[in-house]
Amino acid sequence: MSLIYRMMYRIGLTPWDDDQPPEPLAAMVGGPAALTPGLMLDVGCGTGYDAIYCARRGWTVTGVDAVPRALRHARRNASEAGVHVRFVRADITKVSDGELGHGYALLLDVGCLHGLSQAQLRHVAATLTDAAAPGATLLTFAFAPGRRGPAPRGIDTGELTALFGQWDLTFSRPATEVELRGPVRNASPSWYQLVRR
Repeated sequence: MSLIYRMMYRIGLTPWDDDQPPEPLAAMVGGPAALTPGLMLDVGCGTGYDAIYCARRGWTVTGVDAVPRALRHARRNASEAGVHVRFVRADITKVSDGELGHGYALLLDVGCLHGLSQAQLRHVAATLTDAAAPGATLLTFAFAPGRRGPAPRGIDTGELTALFGQWDLTFSRPATEVELRGPVRNASPSWYQLVRR
């Protein structure tokens, strides 16, 4: 999957790239019932817009991505925004325990997990659980399961809750505000929020 993302960044085809935060993240970080800022991990951070949004609101953010071109853009974007974000080049499916740090109060995944194999998902779920503080919140965006060629395979509520057995699902809702085109137009994306026990 990493090779596909590298190619897409190289040709400039990045439909997921948006300088506006997703609605659930904006509510969580900047809404009336916003979480208290702390450590935040942005998994598959891409060009860093969500990480930058959170850093502007007092979060201490680490963004991780495997695509060098995306991280170069992310560093430039953070510099232009006048905020500090720690960007780490790493494949989330291969990082070792503790490599990304510990104690994260907020973990964000906007479309990374739903493209991984079962073995990769198990590793990432264990990695994120290890990195999260007790009571941490995980916000994830995922397509419904389905075959879409090279597009992400998707994940459903049952699979997500089984993978994150030490977390409680606190809400899920269709991501009706997200407009999809082409082979993923019928991917039925959803937002999921889990809280670490």
